[in-house]
This record gives sequence, C-alpha cells and structure tokens, in this order.
Amino acid sequence: MADMFADLQGLGLSPQEFNKVAYHRSNLGNPYMDNEGRPVTIYSTGIEIPEGKYKGKFVSVPGYVNGQIIQDEDTLYKIWKNDIKSNKWPIYQTSEELNKRDQWLHQIMDKDVEGMVKRQPYMPFESLFYEDSPLR
Repeated sequence: MADMFADLQGLGLSPQEFNKVAYHRSNLGNPYMDNEGRPVTIYSTGIEIPEGKYKGKFVSVPGYVNGQIIQDEDTLYKIWKNDIKSNKWPIYQTSEELNKRDQWLHQIMDKDVEGMVKRQPYMPFESLFYEDSPLR
C-alpha cells in the first residue's frame, strides 16, 4: 500500500490532503462519468463549517459519494461531519486558501486520471453489440 503513494512523498501534502488523494485513488476503478465522458473520482467541494471548533473555517470534502455527485453543502456537511470533527479532511482559514490548495491537489489527481485513461484497453466497436446483433 505504501508503494501506491510513493509518488506523493516530498510534495508537501498535509495528512488531510493525503487523505483526499487516497479517496480519489480508491475511486479510480469506479469513477462517475460526467456529461463529457470524463471520469470523476472525488468532486472536491469546499464548504464553510457551520458549527463546532472549526466554525467559520473552510473544509474541502469529497462531493462524489457512493457513486453519485452531491453538490448541496448542507448535505455534504451532514455526511462528513464526524470526519471534519476528527480532522480527516483539510481545513483552511479562507475559501481562497482552500481553492489554491485544491488546484494543487487537482494537478496530482489529473495525472492519475490521465494515466488511467492511457491504460484503458482498446475495446473493438463490435464488442459493444450483443452476440445476436445484426450489426455483428
């Protein structure tokens, strides 16, 4: 497992940012496909924390949950509330700081997706049809 993340060493990721990359990588085998056919593995979403010791700060959490994209911040807060309290996801002072770090993390994730797409085996067009299809 450690070898799977060797490429992240020396990139200055916090443990919480590392968790985001790990979440993304755990979904590479089963991504959501957007309208343009691009794989989505995390859908990072920044939300302002409404309560508790981190109230008013901003946390970056996955919006891709259980095979679907969730955009509602209240719903995401409810889903990730315990993880936010336990400091699993990155928390930032401002939304600008969150956006800047998410852009950096996205570069790592984009390279993963690029590599995944390149490794996909070529599927002959004919194989998309059923055995008894007249087009075969």
